[in-house]
Amino acid sequence: MNWWNISVFYIIPIVSVVFFFFWKRKYLWMSPLISVVISVVISLLAMPSILSDAEHRNMFFGISVMLHILIAVGLTALAYAAAYFWDRKGKKKF
Repeated sequence: MNWWNISVFYIIPIVSVVFFFFWKRKYLWMSPLISVVISVVISLLAMPSILSDAEHRNMFFGISVMLHILIAVGLTALAYAAAYFWDRKGKKKF
């Protein structure tokens, strides 16, 4: 794996979800959107040849971006579940 794969599919989604989880949980729904925008910008800056022909463009927007959205939404759902149980645990009285 090169730095692009690691940053687009691991680092960016995790950092965006963790950031919104600890900053303001009511904006956690924005983390997949922000993550996708950052990933597309980094990808276009790192590999401008993605837009050179239809085959590369379709592979990028059809496979890579959709996989990134799936990963980011999955991480966001896990963060929502963790926040739900975390807040619920804090309200429990003994």
